[in-house]
Amino acid sequence: MKLKNLIYRLSALCAASLTLTGCVLGNSVEALLSPPEISEEQREIYSALVRHTGENITLQYPKAGSYRSAFIVDDLDKDGGKEALAFYISTSDGKTSGSLRLNLLDKTDNGWKSVCDAAGSGAGVERVLISELGDSGRTSIIIGYTNVSGDKNFHSYVYSGNTLNDTFYGEYSSMFIADLNSDGLNELSVIHPNNAYTNSDAYFSLVTDDGSTVYESSTVPMNDKNSDFVNIAVGYVGAETPAVFVDGISGGYLSTEIIYCISNTLRNPLYLSDSQIIKDTVRINGYLSTDIDLDGIVEIPTLSYFPGYNQDSGEQHFITNWNVMDSFSITKKYSSYYSPADGFCFILPKRWDGVVTVKTDYENGDLVFCKYAADLMGSTEELMRLASVENRFADERSEDGYKLLKTRNNTSYFYKLPSDSSEPLVLTESEITNNFYLMT
Repeated sequence: MKLKNLIYRLSALCAASLTLTGCVLGNSVEALLSPPEISEEQREIYSALVRHTGENITLQYPKAGSYRSAFIVDDLDKDGGKEALAFYISTSDGKTSGSLRLNLLDKTDNGWKSVCDAAGSGAGVERVLISELGDSGRTSIIIGYTNVSGDKNFHSYVYSGNTLNDTFYGEYSSMFIADLNSDGLNELSVIHPNNAYTNSDAYFSLVTDDGSTVYESSTVPMNDKNSDFVNIAVGYVGAETPAVFVDGISGGYLSTEIIYCISNTLRNPLYLSDSQIIKDTVRINGYLSTDIDLDGIVEIPTLSYFPGYNQDSGEQHFITNWNVMDSFSITKKYSSYYSPADGFCFILPKRWDGVVTVKTDYENGDLVFCKYAADLMGSTEELMRLASVENRFADERSEDGYKLLKTRNNTSYFYKLPSDSSEPLVLTESEITNNFYLMT
């Protein structure tokens, strides 16, 4: 339950950005704001916005996060009524002629009315987060902006007395709302990237609000060698401590840092000045940290070679080991065959450790797991085949004796066992179905 509560309180962790273009506003509301279809309330908000701006504007949409609508409607000043937030750029003859602006509208007894209009801080909107921070009793509106260069910055605003007050700002790579310090209150968690212009290194911060000031309550350094942070997974360290697992990339290789709070102070134990532990998490790109077994504890993948392969092999097959942090060290929990490209993971049984390898059947693309016998050429005794095929070829595999494991979108996943199952290394059907995971 704690994990679910934590996840529900997050606002879009590093979701893939969707590029949504605005449309030039003209005389027809349906044409202007469709698709998607708009509600009657949105029509009224749009009409109020145009009364303030004129018709020659292009609406801008947040590219990621929970809020993707042209208008974000919420009680932003905690007065019990509704306010709406809209982003737009002025246009002329169908072409952009102004910079990004944000407009705040209030719902009055006489309908919607524009009460505040301000300049944005970028060329577009990446995401919007709305939450009370700390025990402030007021709502923070956190807007993440994108610049033409691709850099991102955020501003935190508080709306009060028909004024949008800018209370805090900074650069960010990712940000989300969570109760990371387990005090029962929300904070803004921010990953700040390296900045060569200001000569500042990457760090993680908690941003909170005491009712009068928005400030960083705790910070911790992050790996300054990373050029970007590409994945965030939220879970626990141990049974009780909420944690953020951050995969950063440097020179094409990933490494993982684990951020959590002890006594309201952020910790990053894998990245200490005198620690070599972070090097234990280095692997090639594409292998992201995730909660593989859905127990709430995030596993960090690392790679080793299947028997018979090494760094000089023309073809390479990797064992993906899934590790957890235990007593400030990285401890293996599972070994697996994991294919990021095919979107599945197969947990290897312990009795296969060191005695089973895998080869590719290039005639049909199957993965063939074989009993290892001194070298790859001599490893011909098959134990199992795994295949991922387009759905249109599924019937052919079924006719050839393959059994269906899972289907997702246009892909079907099959397995096939040898006809002679007397070899102790051959798996049971229940072992195969229980050890096979589709990855998100």
